[in-house]
Amino acid sequence: MARRLRLGAGFDVLNAWTDAASDVDTKAVADALFAVVERSVYRAYPVIDDSTVARELVVVVRDDLALRLRLDDVEKFSIVFIGSPADALELHRGQAAGAS
Repeated sequence: MARRLRLGAGFDVLNAWTDAASDVDTKAVADALFAVVERSVYRAYPVIDDSTVARELVVVVRDDLALRLRLDDVEKFSIVFIGSPADALELHRGQAAGAS
């Protein structure tokens, strides 16, 4: 059996978002994070691998809610952003365009 992933960073992002989120949204994000930990996220949710940033992906929790995660290594991941899928996808694209 594959080892579970651990949340290594992004607690500050999670805590800040949770303060303003509804209970329904909080549970939805918790369920998605559990799927990441269990390594079943690709089966349970639409996942977008963002080619603009290495090792980052966007998990679409619902139509209006997404997680942007960074795979730090084979055992750890970090929460980069929680919010709308559009904002999650645009998060680093503006920075990448400015760098060219």
